[in-house]
Amino acid sequence: MPEYLRADIATLFDDWRPGAPPARLSAALFDGALIVMRGLEPVERLCRRARTLVEEAFETSDPVRAEACMAPAAFRQAAVRARKAVEQDTDVDQCWRDSLAAIGHDPAACWLDRIKLRVVPSSKEVHGRVIRPLPPHRDTWGSGIMAQINWWLPLYPLDAPRTMLLWPEMFRRPIANDSAGWDYEALIHGDRKNYPLLPIAAEMPHDPALPVLIEPGALLAFSAAHLHASTTDASGLCRFSIDTRSIWANDLNTGRGAPNVDGCTRRAHWEWFSRPSLSGI
Repeated sequence: MPEYLRADIATLFDDWRPGAPPARLSAALFDGALIVMRGLEPVERLCRRARTLVEEAFETSDPVRAEACMAPAAFRQAAVRARKAVEQDTDVDQCWRDSLAAIGHDPAACWLDRIKLRVVPSSKEVHGRVIRPLPPHRDTWGSGIMAQINWWLPLYPLDAPRTMLLWPEMFRRPIANDSAGWDYEALIHGDRKNYPLLPIAAEMPHDPALPVLIEPGALLAFSAAHLHASTTDASGLCRFSIDTRSIWANDLNTGRGAPNVDGCTRRAHWEWFSRPSLSGI
């Protein structure tokens, strides 16, 4: 069994081994691999810190069930507080930089996106513009950067109907989408309440989706070119997870990146990322 499993192999998730060359990691991800990293101390520290911030914002030790005992408006307000707290917390930021370093990506040599808390409530009554499930999409449809890596970390245990979905078989297969017409400037300077947050697929994939079921403290790495979405159920339980994105300068310098099978974004959006601090990059 190879160290990194390809998307055309039945078992898709494989454990990353500390000390593996980061260039090999990138090559595997841009070939469609889905790689789970377990036992990384800074990632586990990040999970604990983010959970603390979420529980403080919701004023409960069990925010997963808070939806059942809070009015929708109060829940949304708590979710906004939690998202802001995670994004602005210096400990969260340092934990993530330490995590990248443990993986082998010097954070000073990476373009880094913000660290985002995803809050996906069960009930549609609670959904807000960014507090809701996301439809099928590739992140590269929006960013236009094929060397982008996505990182995903659940904060609490998950169930198959209440997690992120991936369509590995679509990695090299095009699907109709609205990336050609989506305009970031229109999102920022236009009607921000109604303009789509991101380009999305124009149809549901015919292949069955793969639910991502990893434990809290485990980190999933996947190419931003993978088609993915979020899903929820009527259980009354909310899903909390951390996600972020990065581009390693070494990948750009060596021309590594995922195939672009159907993206038509107007330009690459480097402004979404903080620039590397190492000189000469």
